[in-house]
Amino acid sequence: MNPTLYDKIGGREVVQKASHHLYTNILNDELLQPFFKDIDVQTQERKMNAFLTYIFGGNSLYTGKTMRRAHAQAVAAGLTDSHFDAMMQCVKKSLQTLELEQQLIDEVAGVIEKHRPNILNR
Repeated sequence: MNPTLYDKIGGREVVQKASHHLYTNILNDELLQPFFKDIDVQTQERKMNAFLTYIFGGNSLYTGKTMRRAHAQAVAAGLTDSHFDAMMQCVKKSLQTLELEQQLIDEVAGVIEKHRPNILNR
């Protein structure tokens, strides 16, 4: 049996750390900050952790909102490809902080990138 991306990146511990670092980076990004000003970051980290675990093939039944529904207000407030690109840079920076190999960072980015159309409600 082939290992999942979840397993290859280090499982639960790494996904939790990546989720934390991601929101630290997002909150320090001037382009993204306005979308997160009224959000409980700890709750958001837990949601992101569950979502990443799910899309990376970990043992998680993601029961959160669809990506379209979860981001509808942000899209209405002006969320665009530029914001998604900035978020992807935050993802990559988070994974570099955790010293993941570039191949794994690229694989993670590819999996997340597949969700761009739904996140941007296209």
